[in-house]
Amino acid sequence: MEKFDNLVNKLQLGAVPKDEFYGCMNRLKKNFDLDLDIDTLNFYGLPVCEDGEKVFLRTQQNSYKDETYCIVDIETNGNSPVKNQIIELGAIKYKNGEIVDRFETYVYADYIPQAIVRLTNIEQSDLANAPSLKKVLHDFKLFLADNVFVAHNVKFDYNFISTSLKTVGLEELLNRKLCTVDLARKTIDTEKHGLAHLRDFLEIDTGEHHRAYADALSAAKVLDACFRNIPEHVKTTEDLIAFSKHAPRAGTRKKKKAKTKTEEKKIS
Repeated sequence: MEKFDNLVNKLQLGAVPKDEFYGCMNRLKKNFDLDLDIDTLNFYGLPVCEDGEKVFLRTQQNSYKDETYCIVDIETNGNSPVKNQIIELGAIKYKNGEIVDRFETYVYADYIPQAIVRLTNIEQSDLANAPSLKKVLHDFKLFLADNVFVAHNVKFDYNFISTSLKTVGLEELLNRKLCTVDLARKTIDTEKHGLAHLRDFLEIDTGEHHRAYADALSAAKVLDACFRNIPEHVKTTEDLIAFSKHAPRAGTRKKKKAKTKTEEKKIS
């Protein structure tokens, strides 16, 4: 949400004095007629915490190893979140190398182009009794909470869901986000980093490709492989997000190769 950009940018730089933080909050309330407090920001997905005279992002304090990640994939009936919609949503809560919760559902839609049917094997009849987009997004937002939003090409999934939330009259996302494409480029030395290639390279078998839950599970296994090659100077979740964006590509620094399925700790 663009109206929160200045506040989020301040928090990304480090802990903010309480009076400065609440000054920003008061300006937002006045300019956008918002009923706003820290609990509201948490509900929107921003992991804000208050401690003494400072306000900070929880992701600046949490070890990335102990963070809860919500790994998400969507299937849609087109590429535009304005003209098209989600037809399937799958998500996994992942913490300490384990799946701790899951979310999977079709979404009702009036139309699926034949190209999407061929790609996903999702038929119109599969959606006939599916819940509405608003119901699915309401439930998903509760599932996601203020955890880190992770996806393979996170910009697409995050923006599509956030725009869809706005379309159905719900608040857009403010969650911190992590892209497994970016992270894989920094930690896995291979020529391509698309999900299909990484599934083969890492010997990942999660079932049908281009289905929401199966692809979310594949992305979780990619994340697990990436974690095996994170350098020691990366400590917090914000460190990890910055590393995924700004570190050199794998192969340009000395490192060990990501482990394959036969070597990795099993995620099921």
